[in-house]
Amino acid sequence: MRSDGMLYRLLFLTFIFTMIGCSPRQHDKRLVSIDRTLSYSPVDALQRLDSIDYATLPETDRYYYDFLTLKAKDKCYIEHTSDSTILKLIDYYSEVDNKLYFEALYYGGRVYSDMGDKPTALQYFHQALDNYPEDTPDLDMKANILSQTGRLLTSINLFNEAVPYIEEAIAIDKQLGDTLNMVYDIQLLGGTYLRARELDKAELQFNKAIDLSNSLPPSFKAKSRMSLAEIKYQQGELDSALVLIRGSIDSVRQMSRNNALAYASKIYLMKGAIDTAYIYSYELLHSPDPTNKGTAYHTLLSPSLRNLIPLDTIDQYISEYRGFLENYYDSNKMQLAINEQNFYNYQLHERERIKAEKSNARLIKWILGISLLSLLLAVAVLYYKNKVRKTLINLHIALKNIDTLNQNMSPSKQRSNFAEKAIGNEVNQHESIADDLINRNILISKEERDLREELRTKLLSIYSNYENEYLSPIILRSEVYQKLQELIKQSKVLSFDDPLFDELEKIVIEASPKFKENLHLLTQSRLTTTDIHTAILIKCHIQPSQMATLLGRTKSTIVSRRESLSLKIFGEKMGTKVIDGIIRLL
Repeated sequence: MRSDGMLYRLLFLTFIFTMIGCSPRQHDKRLVSIDRTLSYSPVDALQRLDSIDYATLPETDRYYYDFLTLKAKDKCYIEHTSDSTILKLIDYYSEVDNKLYFEALYYGGRVYSDMGDKPTALQYFHQALDNYPEDTPDLDMKANILSQTGRLLTSINLFNEAVPYIEEAIAIDKQLGDTLNMVYDIQLLGGTYLRARELDKAELQFNKAIDLSNSLPPSFKAKSRMSLAEIKYQQGELDSALVLIRGSIDSVRQMSRNNALAYASKIYLMKGAIDTAYIYSYELLHSPDPTNKGTAYHTLLSPSLRNLIPLDTIDQYISEYRGFLENYYDSNKMQLAINEQNFYNYQLHERERIKAEKSNARLIKWILGISLLSLLLAVAVLYYKNKVRKTLINLHIALKNIDTLNQNMSPSKQRSNFAEKAIGNEVNQHESIADDLINRNILISKEERDLREELRTKLLSIYSNYENEYLSPIILRSEVYQKLQELIKQSKVLSFDDPLFDELEKIVIEASPKFKENLHLLTQSRLTTTDIHTAILIKCHIQPSQMATLLGRTKSTIVSRRESLSLKIFGEKMGTKVIDGIIRLL
């Protein structure tokens, strides 16, 4: 008793320690607090993270610290230049925290997007969407992933592919009542349509953004008006473009100012306002932001502005423009090389993934195979356990049906069946008996083959004592049978796929519901469509000569088809009269 009590206590303590070890550890409260405010104050979050001694944190919190630092830098628009940290975080959180894992996948996309590896960035964005936990209320993050995916697809000119992602992001923004992000995403959608040269759709989106921007800072409305100015410029509506751009240049945010200056330079130049075009082009050229420098050179070196620029300055601009174009060309070549390297890396990654999936698939196949084998063994045991009993039952049923058929085929009844009124009842009786001759539940085994052979022998015996052959009144009086007779009279030929065969089959089945089923059982389902057509015509009492005319075949071909049926039913040629009689009895 004492040893049993000690064992129970040890087991209980083991259980307690196991539960403690498996329970998730709480993160450092300082890190949790920073995470809560990071989205609203990323700069403050970076400062607070810098004040924490990284070396004193346990391993779990060091990963969390690295994650928060990367997240804060991304929100501060600090460009990512290395993937070492994010790869470490993705690998770690894939094992310990599903929520942080899908966020890490999203930031993996952001890192590789900044590094110019767009294929890998897309891969991580898609993985983030695939691993998005459906039970989380954090729809903001999902909208961000969708928006970033659409933005990246737009940047590589996959406009049609980008639109669904952006539209889904807008739908989430609307669901959350997030006007700020909704305007951002509508502007992104408009920009996608603008780059795709779908100007009407782009104009519609930017007008929506303007309507939603009333409660937002003026820069939002200014950005939409700036883009509308570009649309009007491309549509040739210079007056409208001028009105829109004039009130936008000084109101847009700094990151959009170069775009506004580029649009203004082109619009004022086209409108003939040379001095204003020069001012905006000059400012654009000397901006520290390199965006749209090509537009500045192109405008300043245009014939309309050359007279305003000293000759030596023009030479300088030409030299600088040549260098700009060469650098642009070289950067494109470099980007192409990066893309090729990224594609190669992506292929390696895909090969590793496929290899892992194949390994998992093999394991699953082994498990399923063993399970299936166990199930088959269990079924086999049950099958052999009941095999003898089922065989005996089926044998007794078949023999009883044969005896009944023999009794019903007595000569007195044969002679009494000439009257038309009695024909229907007698034929139906024979068909009912023939339907019961072959049982679908007989097992496929040696006993089944023996039983089928005995049934064939009995059937031949019945046929030899039954001289009268009647056409069922159901067939005789049917419309399709009358059509058939008319075709025979007119010596017309039925094609192999003529719908009349389907109508004949339906009326034969109506007269003898198990005709086709019993025919299949007697032939072990080795019938072709030609065999079925032949059997149906025999059942309808069509003579060989009539059948030859109807099918457009020689009489010898029809005889050959009936012999083929005989071989399939009896294993030997029994003569066409015999096979006709047997088929009409079914």
